[in-house]
Amino acid sequence: MRLLKYLKARLEPLLVSDREFVDAAFRDILGREADQGGLEFYRGVLRSGVRRTAVLLDIMRSPEFQRSLAPPAPSALPNLVLQRPERYRRAIDRHSSQSILVFHAASDADFDWLEKAIIDNGYYEEPGVWILEVDFDKRLVAEMLAAFAPAAALELGTAAGAVLACLDDLGFAAEGVEISAMAIAKAPERVRGRIHHGDLLALDLPAKYDLVFGLDVFEHLNPNKLDAYIARMAAITREDGHLFCNIPAFGEDEVFGTVFPFYVDGWDEEARAGLLRTLHTEETGYPIHGHLTWASAPWWVRRFEAAGLARDLEIERAFHRKYDGYMTKRSPARCAYFVFGKPASAARRAEILARIAQPSKVL
Repeated sequence: MRLLKYLKARLEPLLVSDREFVDAAFRDILGREADQGGLEFYRGVLRSGVRRTAVLLDIMRSPEFQRSLAPPAPSALPNLVLQRPERYRRAIDRHSSQSILVFHAASDADFDWLEKAIIDNGYYEEPGVWILEVDFDKRLVAEMLAAFAPAAALELGTAAGAVLACLDDLGFAAEGVEISAMAIAKAPERVRGRIHHGDLLALDLPAKYDLVFGLDVFEHLNPNKLDAYIARMAAITREDGHLFCNIPAFGEDEVFGTVFPFYVDGWDEEARAGLLRTLHTEETGYPIHGHLTWASAPWWVRRFEAAGLARDLEIERAFHRKYDGYMTKRSPARCAYFVFGKPASAARRAEILARIAQPSKVL
């Protein structure tokens, strides 16, 4: 009986396919499904003759697994709830039924207060706020951006330049803007020199860019200043240029449907009035991930249109046809993106659509 149990334990892992083996390894070691990039990498390694034990050891040596072993460092950030308890209350997350903390911005000054607390207390310098490494997700987004074949591209909120590095690999030397010195210091040397340190509104940049993009960054901007940022981005974009914006927009959208539902009571009514003023926060009072602008998809569209930028539904739908099969399964938040632009020539749009139609080299 002991021999049978021993043989079963040794042979069972050998009976599954490489794909099943890698999937199981990611779930057991990293606690998540294998991303497409990791899956293809390790399947290739196994096909080359490397043993499965070596694959398991490699995953266990990964920075992601090592971070999971270390207890999170205690935050030294001041607790904002203690400073303004009248602005915080408990609410119920409709989907998880869990109690969450929310902040009600009764006036525009409340957004200014939150922004000041985030900046002054160094919230964005805290470990774990950003995912700085190159991963499959960033390689995929870089491929999407490469479809614009930009002669000059600029990323707002570039963090440690992971997407810039991926664009570099595709032959596009993009620039970035980043407010965090910590993030810039971690950028690869080959792109670090192209990252402008500071606030976009204070930087002297030329109107030369035919692609300006922001990935999960617009929601970090103070809604009181958002129009100024969008106007600045429009001003430095060439007349035939485009803006690509990945934004956690709530509610229904005519192109990507509902990616982020209204999960807090009262959000539906707030969205009809405009901006969401009830912000989901951490237990220390900081908005989740530092997000200051919570709003519906139509609200976001109106903000860009007010700066003279038109939404390009044809390009957006072409991207969705190509990438939604992956995104909806592996990275659904990525489905909430917009493409805006100045009046582009029919020829330029046709070129972009033709590049989007080409087979993906990442998927």
